[in-house]
Amino acid sequence: MKNWLTSMVLTASLIASAQTAREEYNKGNDKASAQDYKGSIKHFNKALKQDPQFTDAYFNRGTSKMYLEDYEGAIEDYDKAIELNPEIISAYKNRGVAKMQTREWQSAQQDFDRVVQLEPNDASVYLMRGQVHRELGDPPSACTDFQKSKELGDSRADQLLKKYCSNSSGLVAQMESLRLDWPESEDWHVAHQQENEQIKMVELVRGTETLENWSELGTMMVYKNIPRSLNMPLEKSMEIIYESSRKDCPDSKVTMIEKNEQAEYPWIIFKLECPNKRSESQIWHAVQGTDELFVSFRAVKAPSISTDLQDTWVAFFKTAQVVTP
Repeated sequence: MKNWLTSMVLTASLIASAQTAREEYNKGNDKASAQDYKGSIKHFNKALKQDPQFTDAYFNRGTSKMYLEDYEGAIEDYDKAIELNPEIISAYKNRGVAKMQTREWQSAQQDFDRVVQLEPNDASVYLMRGQVHRELGDPPSACTDFQKSKELGDSRADQLLKKYCSNSSGLVAQMESLRLDWPESEDWHVAHQQENEQIKMVELVRGTETLENWSELGTMMVYKNIPRSLNMPLEKSMEIIYESSRKDCPDSKVTMIEKNEQAEYPWIIFKLECPNKRSESQIWHAVQGTDELFVSFRAVKAPSISTDLQDTWVAFFKTAQVVTP
């Protein structure tokens, strides 16, 4: 009898707690509908205090945080919603958008990939994933996603296709690009990028560093209209880069590390070391595409590059792939 009474009291308490959580959740939704996002978060907090497994409360609190531009907080709430319900499509999608804001491009792509798996006819997710592909230096994949988004009915894709994916005849260009996945564990992000008719350049730094204050720098460049048919030896590009480096460092030293001129896309890796007070040393990677020359380097503020660092960077550059639509 005693156990039965205890069970009844516990059941009543659980029901009351669930009702209270639902009431606070509804109040939070009302506040969010009125665009009072701070107020909505207070009610979602109370709902979650009553019911820590309330998936929708985590999701909606994350969305309110998105409106307040608290992207890190939103990501944490979407993480929890997905932990409780791995099939909640909107949580992956919104988390991907939040990660775009925090420039976590590779992680954002993974979230959008998951949305495509769960809901392959969502036009907007192809649009967003296409933008992520552009940030990751993969224009062909970006254009493929923009085209898919257009086919599924997102009119916004037209503008992106015209801006990034069309040639002079208005047709989608068959572009090559270099895919080089900068390690997410090293916290790389794009610090600056520019493009003109001859060259496109993207500069990357790590963590909170800037172009004015960095310890390690990454750069990717595309030299346009340098087709393989010119038969320019890759060592020639090394010589040009070396001579240019001597303007800033007359004592600059160049060392060819490895090359493969018989590969489908011939490549070369070499290093430049500067022993003077400027003390910036670099490992370069150049690969010849069909119509462009792709050149990248990583730099460190040191007079030379250690063997361990050289091995790490060479292995990194060897993961590079020329990709086409």
